Amino acid sequence: MNIPTSPESYFTRYIPERFSGMPGFEQVSSAGSVAFAVPEVGLWSFRLRAGQLLCEPALASDPVVRITIPAASFEPIVVRGTERMAGLALSPEKQMLAFRALTLDAERSAQIRSVVGSVSFAVLEGKDTHRVYVTPGAAEPNLSKPECEVSCESEAFWGLQTGTQNPFELLMSGKIRIAGDAQIPMALSSLFV
Repeated sequence: MNIPTSPESYFTRYIPERFSGMPGFEQVSSAGSVAFAVPEVGLWSFRLRAGQLLCEPALASDPVVRITIPAASFEPIVVRGTERMAGLALSPEKQMLAFRALTLDAERSAQIRSVVGSVSFAVLEGKDTHRVYVTPGAAEPNLSKPECEVSCESEAFWGLQTGTQNPFELLMSGKIRIAGDAQIPMALSSLFV
């Protein structure tokens, strides 16, 4: 299956096809949605209902988390990341940023929704910096001045996503740097670890 470079095709066709019928989620229904936004392009919400991954082309009323990806970062982060993970034997929630939120129980989902603030992941790749913003619940993401910034090389970012690297070890070794309110990424760590 080719990975589309268009956010619209990626979220409305590729992701539902890619995750349709994945083992382990046959009877799972999520306690909320995960929303992905590409500003000035579109916004898509995902949820599991009895094991089926559903996509809604809007912000659902119950997001656990909202992921905002600037258009310039979509291909380097999302498309290349998908290519990178395609050959790995990973569970579905480790194959897509923050999809783990779809498997959380209602109590943990509510805890994440209650966190206030946005986190900007600044993913360094050579001379380029790509960004992904993570905002709990339905709050508008603070793209101009997020309350916290986590910066790291792309290898560390993908290690976090796949669960192959421990965020605390990366932090202690200086491979991840945190500026601003460090409580926000700590509170959201269950989305990645």
